[in-house]
Amino acid sequence: MSSPAKPPRRPLDDPLHGHTAIIIEDQKLFADFLAGCFTEWGVEVLANTASGVEGLGLVNRLSPDLLMLDFSLPDIDGLEIARQVLADRSKSKIKVVGISSHCDPWTMLQVQKLGLHGFVDKMNQSADTLRAALTTVLGGNVFYTSAVTESSARLRQDPRAFNRVLSDYEMKILAMIGHAMSDEEIATALGISPATMQSRRRDIMKKLDIHTTPKLIHYAIVNGLTRPTRM
Repeated sequence: MSSPAKPPRRPLDDPLHGHTAIIIEDQKLFADFLAGCFTEWGVEVLANTASGVEGLGLVNRLSPDLLMLDFSLPDIDGLEIARQVLADRSKSKIKVVGISSHCDPWTMLQVQKLGLHGFVDKMNQSADTLRAALTTVLGGNVFYTSAVTESSARLRQDPRAFNRVLSDYEMKILAMIGHAMSDEEIATALGISPATMQSRRRDIMKKLDIHTTPKLIHYAIVNGLTRPTRM
C-alpha cells in the first residue's frame, strides 16, 4: 500500500512562504483545519491554542507575523485580545485577522473601529478566501469579507442605528438590559442610583424608538450587543 500523497510544496517566492502565525481558536476541528492550511501554504504555526489568555501570552512572547483570532473564546473575548495587540506599538508588525461565525452589526463595527487587518466569516467562506485574506494582509493591505462591508452599509443607512444615536456608556447599559438585568442590578453594577438608571433606560428607548423592554432585549441580542462573552 502506497503512502499518502504529500501536499504540494509551495515555491519559495510564494507570498505566504516563511511567515509565522499563532492561531487562537477554541473549536479543535476548525483549529486543526487552519493549521493544516497554513502549513501547506508555507506559514509556520508557532502555536495553536483554544485559550485566549494563553494565546495572548504566546503572542507577547513569540511575536508572530500573523495572529489568527476567533472572537468567541471560553475565557476572554477575542475582540479584547485584538484591542490589546493592536494598541501595543511594540507589536505593530503583527497582522491581526479575525474569524467568527458571529457577523452581527456590533461585532462587524468593532472589527473596523479596532482596526483589524482582516476578517473572514467562518460560515460562508472557503479556504481560497482564507488564503486570499492572508496574502492581502501580509502584503500590507486590509481584507474584509462582505459581512463587514454590508453591515457597515446598513448602519450608515439607518438614522437610528445604535452606533449613531447611543453613547458607548448607553451601549454598555443596553448590553446589560439584553441580559434581562433589572434597573436595580444594572445600577449596582455601574455604581449609579436606580433612579438614574431608570432615566438612562428611558433615554435609550427614546433614541431607538423602542417602547417595551422585551423589544429592547430583542434589539440588543439581534444587533450583537448582548452575548455572554460581552459581560
